[in-house]
Amino acid sequence: MNRFKNFLLAFGQLRNSFVAVIILIQVLLITLSVLFERMTVKVLEDAQSEDVKRIIQSVSTAIDAGISGPRTAVITTAKNKEILSLFAKQDRAGLLAASKPIFEELEKLGFKQFQFHVADGPSYKTFLRVHKPEHFGEDLAYRPMIFKTNSTQELIAGLEQGKSGYGFRAVTPLSFNGKHLGSFEIGFDFGAPFLEQLNRDFPGSWAIYNLSRGVQSVDDRILMTTIGKDRDGEFKNLPFREDIQKKMNAGGSYFEKDRATDTGTIYIPVKNYRGDIAIVLKHVFHTEYFNRIRAIFITATLICLIGLILSSLIIIVLNNLISAPMRKIALETEKIRAFQLDEEITFSSSLREINELIQSIKRMKHGLQSFQKYVPAQLVRQLIETNQEAVVGGQRRDITVFFSDVADFTSISESLTPNELTAQLSEYLSAMTDTIMKYNGTVDKYIGDAVMAFWGAPIELKNHAELACRAALECQKRGEELNARWAKEGKKPFHTRIGINSGEIVVGNMGSTQRLNYTIIGDEVNLASRMESLNKVYGTSCIISESTVSQISKDFALRLLDFVVVSGKTKPATIFELVAEKGDVRSIDLEYLKGFNECFEQYKNRNWDGALSALEDLLQVKPNDKAALLLKKRCEGFKITPPPEKWRGEFVLREK
Repeated sequence: MNRFKNFLLAFGQLRNSFVAVIILIQVLLITLSVLFERMTVKVLEDAQSEDVKRIIQSVSTAIDAGISGPRTAVITTAKNKEILSLFAKQDRAGLLAASKPIFEELEKLGFKQFQFHVADGPSYKTFLRVHKPEHFGEDLAYRPMIFKTNSTQELIAGLEQGKSGYGFRAVTPLSFNGKHLGSFEIGFDFGAPFLEQLNRDFPGSWAIYNLSRGVQSVDDRILMTTIGKDRDGEFKNLPFREDIQKKMNAGGSYFEKDRATDTGTIYIPVKNYRGDIAIVLKHVFHTEYFNRIRAIFITATLICLIGLILSSLIIIVLNNLISAPMRKIALETEKIRAFQLDEEITFSSSLREINELIQSIKRMKHGLQSFQKYVPAQLVRQLIETNQEAVVGGQRRDITVFFSDVADFTSISESLTPNELTAQLSEYLSAMTDTIMKYNGTVDKYIGDAVMAFWGAPIELKNHAELACRAALECQKRGEELNARWAKEGKKPFHTRIGINSGEIVVGNMGSTQRLNYTIIGDEVNLASRMESLNKVYGTSCIISESTVSQISKDFALRLLDFVVVSGKTKPATIFELVAEKGDVRSIDLEYLKGFNECFEQYKNRNWDGALSALEDLLQVKPNDKAALLLKKRCEGFKITPPPEKWRGEFVLREK
């Protein structure tokens, strides 16, 4: 009973919101259905447009072929010397005998006209019609194409109207021994055979309309010829509508669809040899366009109805299940307490669970507002745990600083491709970072292949120096493991150099109000960086300062390297090599370290001979020990030229 009552109370809060959601989803579904219909109709229209373009292109190709055929035939025949000679002699019988075999071959290809013209005063007349030899002497005043050919002495080809109708014709002037004889013509009719050719590729109904009437022997009909079914008077002997006429006059074709008959109609204008629109081809074909439109509409409607039903069912189910998930989300967001920090949250909800989520997000936002400007991610997580607010400022703390670098990284990077370099460097930095974080270190930044980290902030650590040293030794070990695997893979090894220093260092939020960096600054930080660089001088892997040595236990094997004044400093610093934890070092190596430390004490006490003798013994064990060789060279130099009286063992390093 109580559960039912709680459900009714929850539903009372959720009801109005879910009704709004249902309405919005249904509006969205209707909108999507309409968009689906319009998009599919657009695709269908584009497809039909492509079909229409293909038909128009085919007609244009057929017309070009109709013009080029006579042109080629007339050029070839006009070069026949026998024909030219007979025409020059006005030998009609001989010319007929010579031309008839040629015409018979052309007739097989569909040619219908093959005739010669001669001048008749200001006009021209037929001298010989090979296709109708009994007809000659006809006045050709109605044939402007013949007049143009003879007057310009140029071949003219194209569409022209004659007494029997339109045809594709080519007319060329004829000359013999420099004397103009007249002209010669080849052509074929533009009528039903041409339409039948088009109909084979694009079935339907075709018609030819005459727009340039005027030859007396042609009747006054606009409609010249048709093929196919003249369904419901598709082809009428009437002028075209004004909109169709305007479109064609502008040089384009016209296409329209008829829903009542499910047909499409294309009007294609054809120009004569003068470039004027003389005739129009009309093609009527059956189309499935409107049937498909109806199918698309029905499909979209069904999708919309099914979607509305399903969305309503889903909303009802969500109405019953939403309370528990919302509470879980609120609990999770309370734990994470992070995201969307730029603006204040001012809205609320009538839904209890969603309102709880909003309140949780507000608390989460407050927790992260102080740290949204910090990188890297692990530092942000540490700062969140301390509940500090991000403001510019700092404080002095006893901190241990860690710097690492890869030896000869520049030369290594030059031998690798960018992808190889980034992949190998990423694997290396991941190993270094994991190790530093394992020992509670904070990674400050990456500088190419270098890593800067520190211990003792933001969380205070009493044993920060010891943790840093253990992390450094494990970083070296992890690096050796990576190098062993990389060697098998044919990759370049990364040899890590590390410098560590401890001291009173300023730590805090550095930067501006727009961007902060939780970092450390000061001379002790720079000294740690110098410790790392000194590894190149002494041939070592990890150098730590005296201040760090003073804070670690005696469980580490160390070697006193030097009493050095680094670049940018005036006071000398005692530096040590961090070799390993004592449990990981052989007895013979411990003896070597002890012997080197004693040599350095003799060096500081100006006992050059004693130091040199002891160094010779050490170099018998490790002849390539760069630190021992360096100390030997100094002793030999000081033996010849001793240092000043105030010298206490310090060595001034001129390089960084």
